[in-house]
Amino acid sequence: MNQLASIDPAHNVASYRAAALTRIKDLMHDWSQNTLNLGRELADVAETFPVNPKRPTTRPGFMAWAKQATSLSDTQIFVLLRIHRKFGHRPVQGRLGQKVMRLLSQPDVPESARVEAMDRAEKGEHIQFRDAKKIAKAHKLPTAKDANQQAREEGRPVLARDGFIYFGTDPGRAKEGEDRRTMVYGVRKALDTLGNIQLTARQFLDYAMPHQLWTGEEAKIIKQALRWLTALDEAWDARE
Repeated sequence: MNQLASIDPAHNVASYRAAALTRIKDLMHDWSQNTLNLGRELADVAETFPVNPKRPTTRPGFMAWAKQATSLSDTQIFVLLRIHRKFGHRPVQGRLGQKVMRLLSQPDVPESARVEAMDRAEKGEHIQFRDAKKIAKAHKLPTAKDANQQAREEGRPVLARDGFIYFGTDPGRAKEGEDRRTMVYGVRKALDTLGNIQLTARQFLDYAMPHQLWTGEEAKIIKQALRWLTALDEAWDARE
């Protein structure tokens, strides 16, 4: 083991960072071969910077240190860290180039695409950039429109890149159904609240804060609601 790598960051942070910087500069002599190791070293150094309590994903001071110490740009540092997060958990037996890993580590590329690339690389295939583009395209989630079309054709729910699941329903009919549910369950909730209130009408008015009640212009809704509820009661009793 490299003696520098055995320094405990909790024991001497300054020494650990200096040792890490030495390793980083050595690795930077051949980026194409050392992309993953560079990302790992940077990620390890980042761990020596305290987390921002208000933003747990950030470590104030790290980016400034990394840029000054290594002369790398913000973009280069972010890309190396991103590649490390996406690929560092699984040693890649076959070689994946930096451009390939950069493409496949992008946020809109699902994990399944990286798994395919690593599996194929470990079997001896040389994954070129054009191969990576095809892999990424094949695994990317469809747009909402395409997901809905796919669901309609295949008769199964399909997850889209907007995070929603589509069932192949015509968009107009889907909205109509959603509007129906919103109205019906909204009325049910309102009636449930009114039917179970333990206050008289006068007590309710005294209980409410003045700003919580209706204005003179808005108060007409009370009589409108009363007329509608009366009609609903009659319709309910008259239904077959």
